Amino acid sequence: MGREVRRVPLDFDWPLNKVWKGFLCPYRSAHCVACGGTGLNPATKQISDDFYGLAKPKRRWVNAITQDEVQALVDEDRLGAFTHTFVQGQYVKKDPPYVPTAREVNAWSRQGLGHDTVNQHILVRTRAKRLGVYGLCEVCTGEGELWPDDDTRKKAEAWEPEPPPPGVGWQLWETVSEGSPISPVFATSNELVDWLCANGYTRRGAVELCEVGSAPSGILKVYGTPKKPVNLNEN
Repeated sequence: MGREVRRVPLDFDWPLNKVWKGFLCPYRSAHCVACGGTGLNPATKQISDDFYGLAKPKRRWVNAITQDEVQALVDEDRLGAFTHTFVQGQYVKKDPPYVPTAREVNAWSRQGLGHDTVNQHILVRTRAKRLGVYGLCEVCTGEGELWPDDDTRKKAEAWEPEPPPPGVGWQLWETVSEGSPISPVFATSNELVDWLCANGYTRRGAVELCEVGSAPSGILKVYGTPKKPVNLNEN
């Protein structure tokens, strides 16, 4: 989501563009420096870092996976472009089952988006296990974060966000972050509509936003109702 309308008190004075305090958990963990937040031991982390090879391109292996690694992806149903076929509007698993070669998969990964982070995780684990080095970070035990104590962790797990107080006012909020107000508080929806129009919205889009309450970037989508999505830039 990108924008939403909230009903708040007319005297609600939380600073604009500042995340509402009730949306920020006060109980925090620290990033595990030892593993860079990956939760992996040094040898496994190196294999993971080398996958895309952003720091060391010569060590990149995203387009050079082996046949056992291909099999790991097939076992996790991650190579549908090879293992499935499109029949009557849906993807159906090939019969008999097909396992592509490493050469096929490596060629495929060079041509398009290739492997995502899920595939990366599977491939890194498979390669690290084959090399006998797979393991988790000994400092954070694989969590990628460190808590000051168990009590703080429990409080964080039990914590729930608290929305701003309800009221009769109308205000626009962004939801790209945890959530913060980005407009003044108005006494009526018409005033908010006028403000939205003065800030780039069409009147139709502004009215729809106030009626429905939320909108992603560029498109107003109504969740839970059959109403057709409305382009906010459409007159």
